[in-house]
Amino acid sequence: MHRRTLLQLLCGVPILSQLGGCRGVAHRGAPKNPDESVLVIGAGVAGLGAAERLQERGYRNITVLEARERIGGRVWTSTAWEQPVDLGASWIHGPRRNPITRLAREAGVEMRPTDFDDTILYGPTGAVLSEDDQRRLSRLERQAYSALGSRAGRDAPSLADRLAQSLEDLSPDDQAMVDYLIHASIEQSFAEDVANLDAGALEFGKEFGGGDVLFPGGYASVFAPRFAELDIRTGHVVASVTWGSDGVVVTTNRGAFPADRVILTLPLGVLKQEAVAFDPPLPEAKQAAIRAMGLGCLNKLYLQFPETFWPTDVEGFSYLAPVTGRWSQWLNLSVYAETPILLAFNAGSFARETEAWSDDDVVGEAMSVLRRLFGRSIPEPTGFQRTRWASDVFSYGSYSALSSGVDEATVHALGAPVSDRLFFAGEATSTDYPSTVHGAYLSGQREAERLIEI
Repeated sequence: MHRRTLLQLLCGVPILSQLGGCRGVAHRGAPKNPDESVLVIGAGVAGLGAAERLQERGYRNITVLEARERIGGRVWTSTAWEQPVDLGASWIHGPRRNPITRLAREAGVEMRPTDFDDTILYGPTGAVLSEDDQRRLSRLERQAYSALGSRAGRDAPSLADRLAQSLEDLSPDDQAMVDYLIHASIEQSFAEDVANLDAGALEFGKEFGGGDVLFPGGYASVFAPRFAELDIRTGHVVASVTWGSDGVVVTTNRGAFPADRVILTLPLGVLKQEAVAFDPPLPEAKQAAIRAMGLGCLNKLYLQFPETFWPTDVEGFSYLAPVTGRWSQWLNLSVYAETPILLAFNAGSFARETEAWSDDDVVGEAMSVLRRLFGRSIPEPTGFQRTRWASDVFSYGSYSALSSGVDEATVHALGAPVSDRLFFAGEATSTDYPSTVHGAYLSGQREAERLIEI
């Protein structure tokens, strides 16, 4: 569940509290062409950040086109229950000097810290892990992170291969514990199996300082009031982008929109699916970057109960499942919002697999794990909410992941402008803060400033 702070500490990568992701985002002189028409494709956090920066800098003709009937993109707060729950992003990872922290404070939104070490670990039988096993787990954890902190194996084909090279001759029980550790701290964070991650994935990017905070009232409350004055048109599904030296025409299901310039914040998954036609086609270097970048999947299942039956003095539960990665990470929302709700996370290939399952099968398997941990007499849930991010036609995944062979040059190619007409933003284009909300926001501001300087 933890983004990357613990991993980077253990691997010896410095946590940066300075605003490193703002390179190229600082305000410059007055814009040269404030009357130019600019289309921003996507009202996710990157698109909102871009439109806001253009507006702040004096641009008067900005239109945001959004396919969904809401803003926020992969920041998505459900209000189906009395207690709001986040179906997309949940945390600010590293709140110190983080731009999202500033936005939250300006919006007066409550933030609550999360301690990922405040958890109970249950073994495969459902019993709390014994003291002997906890000591063994701690020993293996030190061994695993020592191996990851060394330079050995960084040229391996994948992170899984790097681990296999560094951790040899483990007993089956020790290997199961290491598999759990790697899943809990890496695969849950990157939303992808280690077999699909580049061996150097842990060394990529930066961190703001501090821990992690979430929003009991929902992440969307940070953004909804702030961008009320922008011209945002929802329900516009982009079909094609025609561009040339004389401008751009974006065609949606509701008509054609000419503009001088366009900032595209289409999620990586939409670009991979070639859901939008470009005429002329995008340069081969950008198409290659789109193909090369990985795309993770992290799905959530919220279960609401008539009462709490689990320990309420800890923030989460972890389960060393017989099959690694199945229902292993749980968050106790009663700590943050005093409501009897549990949240389960599934990541990578198993998360994608469950998207084809029926609601009854998903809830049923989750409940079988809870009964193993807390007894067969626990009540049935009174409600549930689940996500299917890999099947969402406006995202096709949760966030980018560094697949084998991807490096900083790949990410730069993904975010490079095309001519002086098309500009590309989104968390996947951030070399400093990929896969995060603040990375998306800063990338939008980066491209707005790049456009202004044309």
